[in-house]
Amino acid sequence: MKPSIIIIGAGGHGKVVYDAIIAQNKFEVIGFVDSQLKIGTKVIGQVEVICAQENVASLVKKAEYFIVAIGNNIIRAQVYDNLVSLFKPATIIHPLSVIGSEVIIEDGTVVLAYAMINVLSKVGANTIINIGVIIDHECEIGNNVYLKLGAIIANNSKVLDFHTSEIGQIIKS
Repeated sequence: MKPSIIIIGAGGHGKVVYDAIIAQNKFEVIGFVDSQLKIGTKVIGQVEVICAQENVASLVKKAEYFIVAIGNNIIRAQVYDNLVSLFKPATIIHPLSVIGSEVIIEDGTVVLAYAMINVLSKVGANTIINIGVIIDHECEIGNNVYLKLGAIIANNSKVLDFHTSEIGQIIKS
């Protein structure tokens, strides 16, 4: 039996994260937690909002893991910090991503389809590596970072905590 997971955030990014979880085939999604949609709202297929965000502690006996699917880095960090004592943070890695040798990906991070993280790179906690992002060798990506679609991080570069890239941005530091 797969461990159970809740997805915090039922917007567009939450749906993409759901797809990555299903593709990864490691967790059983029990539902979405959202502060703006009514409980029972179907988000994708038959999977629905099962709880308001302010009542998420009520799910402790139902879910073992959580992932935060909120794009705003500050809000995502606050939610993550509040939940890490209640649930285990999941790491979601889409099987259509490419992960090089000796790459470290910390808890709570999502790596979406067609992303590439090259050898000896490190990705911090609670970070979003979106579709088509390329992180070249020996890079350091901080915590609570959002690398948007198609961002390219040049070799040996450092991306600081809470950074949000532009779509297709090239970062070299």
